[in-house]
Amino acid sequence: METPMEDVSQFAAGLSERILAAQRAFDEAEREQDYYAMDVRSGELKSLRRLAGEHGVNVPAAEPGDEA
Repeated sequence: METPMEDVSQFAAGLSERILAAQRAFDEAEREQDYYAMDVRSGELKSLRRLAGEHGVNVPAAEPGDEA
């Protein structure tokens, strides 16, 4: 059985991984000029960063121009 601190660490790590993956997907969509995918990934990044902020999780910094 995991301790509460291990659960928090796993949550923070998982959230950071999801943010990095969404940022990579956004960057790829931007390179391909896929504006729909950029919009979707931008929304995903905002939601993930909001969730992180609500739970006090430090996450990777926003890229320049990111409104999150």
